[in-house]
Amino acid sequence: MNVPVVAFEVATERYGIEAVRVVEVVPAVPLRAVPGTVPGVVGLLRFRGGLVPVVDLGVVWAGRPSPARMSSRIVICELADAGGSWADVAAHARPRLGLLAERVLRVATVDPDAADADDGPKTPGARGLGRIVRDGEALLQLVRVVDLVPADVLASLVAGADAEASVGNDRGAT
Repeated sequence: MNVPVVAFEVATERYGIEAVRVVEVVPAVPLRAVPGTVPGVVGLLRFRGGLVPVVDLGVVWAGRPSPARMSSRIVICELADAGGSWADVAAHARPRLGLLAERVLRVATVDPDAADADDGPKTPGARGLGRIVRDGEALLQLVRVVDLVPADVLASLVAGADAEASVGNDRGAT
C-alpha cells in the first residue's frame, strides 16, 4: 500500500514522516528555550496561537545539533490520535510536536509493506525510527513521531505550553 511521506535529511541520511501526520512545514526560527528537558528538545515554537515543543533530530540521531542552514525547516506534526497518557492531559489542545530537520526534500510515495522494506537495526537510543523503505533508488527510514520523546516529557511540555499560551493570551500576546 503506497503512503505519501514528507522526506527530509538529517546528517546526510534520509527520513520520512507520513504526510497525514504533518500539519505544516515552517522555516527554522529562534525558539524559546526549555531548560532541564531531555536531550533533543531544543525549545518551544509559537505556532497559531499556541506553543509547540521542537525536537532537533540532529541531536537525537546524530549526536550533534543540526547546523543552521537556509534549508533548515521545522516539520510540525499532529499527535492527537497517537494515544498515550500525555494525549489525555492535553486532549483539548490537539498536541503537536515540531521536528527540526536540516533539509526538507519533497513529498514522496513509499510502500512500507513492500518485499524489500526492512525493520532496520534495533539500536539503543535511536528512538522514533521505523521501517526502512525504498524511495526510488534511495533508502528512506520512516519516523514514528510519537516515539521521539518519552510520553511523560511530552505531557509536561504540552501542559506547560498550554499554561504559558493561556497566560500569554491573558496578557494580550499574539
